[in-house]
Amino acid sequence: MNIEKSLEMLATQKRLVDADLSGTDLSGRDLSGCSFQNVMLRGTNLSRANLAGAQFQGCVFAGADLRGVNASNTGFSNVDLTGSNASSADFSHGFFEQCEFKDASFAGAQLVRTDAHGCTFSGADFTGANLQRLTVMDADLSGVRFSGASLLQTYLKGCILNGQDFQGCDLTMTIFNQAQLKNANFSGTMLDRTSFMGAQLQGAIFVGARGIYTSLIGAQLGQVNLTQAAFEMSDASDVDFGQCRADGVHWHMSVLKSSNWQRASLKSARLNFCDLSHADFSGADCSGADLDGANIHAMKDEGTRWNGAQVSGTRRTDPLLARAERWQPKPVK
Repeated sequence: MNIEKSLEMLATQKRLVDADLSGTDLSGRDLSGCSFQNVMLRGTNLSRANLAGAQFQGCVFAGADLRGVNASNTGFSNVDLTGSNASSADFSHGFFEQCEFKDASFAGAQLVRTDAHGCTFSGADFTGANLQRLTVMDADLSGVRFSGASLLQTYLKGCILNGQDFQGCDLTMTIFNQAQLKNANFSGTMLDRTSFMGAQLQGAIFVGARGIYTSLIGAQLGQVNLTQAAFEMSDASDVDFGQCRADGVHWHMSVLKSSNWQRASLKSARLNFCDLSHADFSGADCSGADLDGANIHAMKDEGTRWNGAQVSGTRRTDPLLARAERWQPKPVK
C-alpha cells in the first residue's frame, strides 16, 4: 500500500494495518482516535500532530520526530521508540506496554498519570519532564536522565535506579518502595511523604535533603551521606545506617527504633524527641550531638563517643519495660 492510499484509509476509516509511512511528513496532522497496527514510522515527522486517543500496536517510531505532539489518552503496545524525539510532547493519561524507549528524548514532556509496564528505558532523557503520578514498576531505569523533572507522587516500586542523580527533582510523595537506589544522589531534594520502604540505598547521598513524614522503614542505608539532612516526623525503624556520614543531621520527633548506627559519624547531630529505643550506636561518633527529649530505652552505645553531647532530658531504659521485653513463657511440659 502506497503512502497516498494509507493516508486516504486513515482519513476515511481511521485505521491502518501493515503499512509503511517511514520518512513521511505528517507534521500537524489530526490523527486523533486512529488505530495503527504494525505500521512503520521510522524517521517520520509527526511534530505537533494530534494523536489524542489513538492506539498504536506493534509500530516502529525509531528516529521519529514527535516534538510537541498531543498524545494524551493514547495507548502504545509493543512499540519501538528508539532514538525518537518526543520533547515537549503530551502523553498524559496514556499507557505504554512492552515499549522500547532506548535513547529517546522526552525532555520537557508531559506524562501525567501515565502507566508504563514492561518497558525498557536505557539512555532515555526525561530532563525537565512532568512525570507526576507516572506509574513504572520493576523496570530498569539505569542511565535515565531525570534532571529537573517533577516526580510528584510518581510510583517507581521495584525499579532499578542505581547511581541516579535526582538533584533538582520534586520527589514529594514519590514511592521508591523496594527500589534499587545504590549510590543515588538526593542532595538538596524535598522528600516530603516520600517512601523508601525496603529500598536498597547503600552509598546514596542525601546531603542537605529535607523531608517531613518520610518513610525509610526497613531500607538499607549503609555508608550513606546524610550530612546536614533534616527529617521531621519521619520513620526509619529497622534501618541499617551502619558506617554512614551523618554529621549535622537533624531528626526531629522521628521514629528510629531498632535502627543500626554502628561506627557512624553523627557529630553535632540533633535527634530531639526521637524514638531511639533498641537502636545500636556502638562505635559511633556522637560528639556534640543533641538528644534532648529522645527515648533511648535499651539503646546500645558500647564504644560510642559522647564528647560534648547533650543527653540530659533523655528517657533512659525503663527497667520494668526491659523486664517485660525479656519475658518468655514457660515451656509446656
